[in-house]
Amino acid sequence: MIKRLILTSILLTGLSSIAEEVPVTITPVEKISTANKNLHEGDYVDFKDVKSGEIVTGLIKELNPNGFAGEQASILINNFQYKQSGKRLNGEIYVKGGEHAKYQELANNGIAPATYLIRGGEVILKPGKTELVVFFSNYINSEDTPVKIIPAQLISTSHNEIEVGDKIKFETAKDVYKNGKLYIKKGTPVYGLVDYVSENGWAYDNAQIDLKKFYTKSFEGKKITINSHLAINGFDILKYKGKKYAQFFNYCGIAFRGKEVEIIPGKDNIEFNIWL
Repeated sequence: MIKRLILTSILLTGLSSIAEEVPVTITPVEKISTANKNLHEGDYVDFKDVKSGEIVTGLIKELNPNGFAGEQASILINNFQYKQSGKRLNGEIYVKGGEHAKYQELANNGIAPATYLIRGGEVILKPGKTELVVFFSNYINSEDTPVKIIPAQLISTSHNEIEVGDKIKFETAKDVYKNGKLYIKKGTPVYGLVDYVSENGWAYDNAQIDLKKFYTKSFEGKKITINSHLAINGFDILKYKGKKYAQFFNYCGIAFRGKEVEIIPGKDNIEFNIWL
């Protein structure tokens, strides 16, 4: 049974002395689960204020599906606000799936197959059963705007094709709205500047590409610079490549050699979020 793990963090940056905070207990309106393939980063989900019954929306900032080798799913939700009044709430909620601790113990003792054969636990938040705490405050953090991007070129570390300083081309997967207006149109090119590259090695040492700055244009043609960290790890992207039954074979051998980053546009259905 998945145990609930809740981490509520508040960033007040010098204003804690003037911010009066009131805890608000919320519960999902409908079941929220990382097993739902229609749920993505950048989506909004509805909660209910347990005391008043008012609807509170939250933004999914990060969503990591589970994978083989016991890799747990996780979800990070923030930017809470009351749907009707628009009043904002502080805090963010991080929930992680179960670890299959009993199975891990059996595997360590040689009684069960190695853990790379099983998938990590899903995150499940249930209406009325899962209660989370955020805060109403007179100090409100600025809201992030998600920009969903998809690779528009081959991204590979297999043949040392990516180096620090290179630009990788993406494109926006959907229209981006800011303050209720169209800001970046779907299909707009986005160029990410490579900040770090790590080759794969032996024993779970997976290749990784880090990007911290992106360049694109607004709907009106103005240049936009987005400072947002994106890490593309060879192991992490396996869970997005192919169907679940086929993913198992991608995980085989990770104990001997780490996974390369290999994303083929049009074939690998992988999306990333960066944040304005």
